[in-house]
Parts: sequence; structure tokens; C-alpha cells
Amino acid sequence: MADHPDKYNYSKALVPGPLTAELESKKTEKKRAQKVAKKTREKEQKEQRKRLEMEAEEKKRFASLSDREKRAQAAEKRLAEHQASTGGDLSNTRRCWQCGESLVGKVPFQYLDFSFCTPRCVQEHRKANVANRSRAGN
Repeated sequence: MADHPDKYNYSKALVPGPLTAELESKKTEKKRAQKVAKKTREKEQKEQRKRLEMEAEEKKRFASLSDREKRAQAAEKRLAEHQASTGGDLSNTRRCWQCGESLVGKVPFQYLDFSFCTPRCVQEHRKANVANRSRAGN
């Protein structure tokens, strides 16, 4: 049709417009753009599926933790946030009342207003307090 525009009655035959080199290049460019868009869309969908799988895996892992482990994880997260906001100074962290070990990343054992790193430290502190009270009472 592009080479012989008057040879046939193209409108009566319902033939679309002439196919020129310019139209062909536009079509190939459009197809190329569609292919690129499809690839990016598929890549985004793949990343979304991967994120959803990781989230489901994380939920499953978290659900399998004990309450103590969940509390410890929450405490570690709060501590990390606090350190990030204050510049990471560890000198102001909580320590065991008996041995002085840092309680960072641990769930402390509580006794009255005291925090300890292990049950052994709690027992030693109680024994020391009982000994001090009996001496003070005499």
C-alpha cells in the first residue's frame, strides 16, 4: 500500500493504513518498551513474593520462641534503639548487683529492686542479705 497507493481500493477492502519504515520502527520500539515494562513488573512481583515469604518465615520463627526469648528480643531491640539515639554509650547500662556483669542482651533475674545475671547471683545476694540482717539484729 505504501509503494502503490492507487493500485487498489484499500478502503473498500478494509485494509489499514500503509506500513512505512517509520511506522515499523515505532511498532518495534513500542514492543521493546512493553517488554522492558513487563520485565520490571515481573521483577517487582518476584521481590514482593520474596518479602512476603520472608515475613511469613519470620512470623513462624517468632511464634516458635518462648515468652522469655520474645521479651529478651524486645529488650535487645529497645537497647539497640537507645544506643543508636544516644551515640552508643555503654557506661550507663544496667549491671548485675552481685557480680557487676553487664545485663546487655540478657533478661535479668529480678529480686526486690535488684537485677541479676544468673540465679546463682540471686542466691548469693540473698545469702549475703540474710547474713547482714542477722548481724545487724544482734
